[in-house]
Amino acid sequence: MNLKDFLIIILKLCLINSGYAERTKDQMYEIFDGRTTCFRRLNATHQVGCSSKKGGSTGIIHYVETLSDLNFIMENGTGSSYIPVMPLQLLKPSTLKLILDKNLITGIVLYNNSALESYTHERSCPNQMSNVDKTCNTAWNPDGSGILYQDLPFPVHYVNDDDLDRMKACFSKFNNYSYETHSKRSLCSVELDAFMFASTNTPTCRRRSQSKTNLNPVKFCDPLGGENVWSTLFPMDDERARSKSFVALAARLDTTSLFNGVFPGAASPIASLVTFLSTADYLKRMVRDVHNYEMNVLFLLFNGETYDYIGSQRVVYDMERGEFPLKSESETNPMPLIRVKDIELYLELSHLSKGDGIFVHNTAEKSDFFSTLQSNNNFSRLETVDGSIPPASIHSFLKENAKLRGAVIANYKDAYVNKFFNSIFDNVSNVDYHYYNTSDYSTIPHDSIQSFTANVSEMLARSIYSKIVGRNYSGGERVRIELVDELYNCYLLDADCKVHQAVQRKKLRETPYNSYGLYVGVTVVPNLLTYAIGLTLAWLTGDVMPDSGLCVKENHTPLYQYFNMSESLDNLNSTLCYRTTMNFSEAVSPAFIIDDYDWKSGKYSSWSESTWKDLTVRMFLKPAPAHERFTLAIGSITMIMSMIVIYFVKTRADVLFATAENCSPTNC
Repeated sequence: MNLKDFLIIILKLCLINSGYAERTKDQMYEIFDGRTTCFRRLNATHQVGCSSKKGGSTGIIHYVETLSDLNFIMENGTGSSYIPVMPLQLLKPSTLKLILDKNLITGIVLYNNSALESYTHERSCPNQMSNVDKTCNTAWNPDGSGILYQDLPFPVHYVNDDDLDRMKACFSKFNNYSYETHSKRSLCSVELDAFMFASTNTPTCRRRSQSKTNLNPVKFCDPLGGENVWSTLFPMDDERARSKSFVALAARLDTTSLFNGVFPGAASPIASLVTFLSTADYLKRMVRDVHNYEMNVLFLLFNGETYDYIGSQRVVYDMERGEFPLKSESETNPMPLIRVKDIELYLELSHLSKGDGIFVHNTAEKSDFFSTLQSNNNFSRLETVDGSIPPASIHSFLKENAKLRGAVIANYKDAYVNKFFNSIFDNVSNVDYHYYNTSDYSTIPHDSIQSFTANVSEMLARSIYSKIVGRNYSGGERVRIELVDELYNCYLLDADCKVHQAVQRKKLRETPYNSYGLYVGVTVVPNLLTYAIGLTLAWLTGDVMPDSGLCVKENHTPLYQYFNMSESLDNLNSTLCYRTTMNFSEAVSPAFIIDDYDWKSGKYSSWSESTWKDLTVRMFLKPAPAHERFTLAIGSITMIMSMIVIYFVKTRADVLFATAENCSPTNC
């Protein structure tokens, strides 16, 4: 074999091996689902959350069961860096201080293997910068650690049981022995890639994103926000309705947690949301034949309330500027404006999972509504609480009108009953929900969350009826407990539920459940669950129209929207044309729409969310330092030898690639 044939064979072998490069790479790494990772948010003054290094943070896996295990590796670890795989119970301020005092930890992987009594990383007083004075004299969330608002310089990831077993097996096989030689041998390691593009604070991030000197513009952050949902019990298309004041019934739409993609919110806000929808449904059926009324009801669902009351701040801002529900009243826009002064009574539903009773937190300007609640009471314990309003959307209205008459209705007196507020464990087990899928009242136990919610809805709806009509309700309508059961099923277990099928929105039914979320998100990404909830409110409070063609001809006007929806939960295949006053309004903080807003003022919410490229987790076997040096040496020698061969081939090309003399192109 001559040298020419030898070089051709070597070249072919190289080409063949290159085809297996991706397969070799896959064999090097074990890939995990990286979506449940802590991410970064920013406000006017700080950044909070987590971020990895650019390209990912890498560390040796160390499995931790107790604090002593973590202390052991902090004191005895000889490796360059570690990523402990530890239980959620250890993630608390004292543990983080221990980790941050040393530079040995480059990330954290969390797991849960036991029942928890409490777990909330919210502050002890949520939204402390946006409440009225003296609200935070009470620790409403006494178990809150505040870690949700701490800036962590490393990634934090949450794993499920299967991923935990894989990491634990790799740790046991390669790492869990001879700790004094960790710096000298191959070890099982993990790479957490959750690099956040934004940093410092919201004003800085927005300035960098809008920089005119940036030839390749990159958006580093987006404002938190979405859409509010609103509706009225009676239409506002005649003079009689325009002159009426309002009873506002409000609740929040959103929750949050430390980890991306896991925002269950069972006790808050789902319990209050289901109570809200059930009350609206019952009220609508109670007033079917009512033509004389003293007040209207304004239904309000606020988005972004977790982050300094984004949604309610925007509604109040729009009301005072004469832009709610729409910008201005004219011939083309017959919708009358609603202002804060038009609200005669403001009622807000706070945490309403099962508790010891119902507590009515009154504003300083008291009303007689509590006595009306007492006359319709179904609970053994119904108390009024004066002196302090808990963190709630009502604070946005009180800042505009301190004399507003209102109340926050909740299942707690001075501390949250929900021990998992704004966490990944505020799930279906936290409210003890079981789906019965029945319309038989006797089938659903009296001590269930469904019965509790139905009782609250009945008391509230009957009391509001007395307030707006001027007399007690004497009809035969009752709360539909099967609707309550189905609503909980929609938001806790199955998005392809009867209610979502009834609102006739195919894209909602076909969307996987994990794409639904109660996190407010960012303005550039629509929240499908917000739309589903809005359509549900429209279905429950809408009027059936005899002319089904209206749903095609006039599907949207300033006063009404028209939708084809199912006749009932029992008859999903039969559709009717519904006319509704339900609509959406923008839930973006005024801080992002006011020109030259003073970010230091703190008047409005300033929260934004960092952008990122990927959230990935990869496990691999990190070679020993001696192995790495050997690989580097082999690579260097190979490169030098290749350069010599190339030089030799180039200088001897006339010999190696000789052709016949006097060979004309045609003969060749």
